[in-house]
Amino acid sequence: MNRRLFGLACTLVLAASVGTTGCSSRYSSCPGADQRPEGLTTQDLVGTYEDSAARLTLRSDGTFTTVGWPADLEGASGDPRNRTGSGTWKLTPDHDADWPVSFSFHKISGYWDSDVNGGHYGSGLYVGGGRENPHLYEYVGDPDSCDLNTLTRNS
Repeated sequence: MNRRLFGLACTLVLAASVGTTGCSSRYSSCPGADQRPEGLTTQDLVGTYEDSAARLTLRSDGTFTTVGWPADLEGASGDPRNRTGSGTWKLTPDHDADWPVSFSFHKISGYWDSDVNGGHYGSGLYVGGGRENPHLYEYVGDPDSCDLNTLTRNS
């Protein structure tokens, strides 16, 4: 078999496996799990986002603060609704397989402090909606269950 046919066969096998398993970082049939808005820029995301338990503020200088997120930290102390955090954020390149919005926590109350532990705690969120009114979201548990935690921008 020549290289072109072999490459085509491999591509088709990969595409078929992604289609049948439902595993893909760019596609979701879950309501609210929108695709990243085309042409999205860092400036489009600046603002404060909230859900029923968390508030996240993204600043134009690449820093953020949060209250109540992330809530699912194993071994963290204190009430997750009162947990504060801060650090830096960035919009990842459109073709990147990582989270579209990436966070480097420098401090998370009751869990992480870069001054003490060194390094940072990394996390991320997906982004949907439109450039004028984006929302941030994460899957809770198994992505196939379509249980989403969505933060909407209020400013």
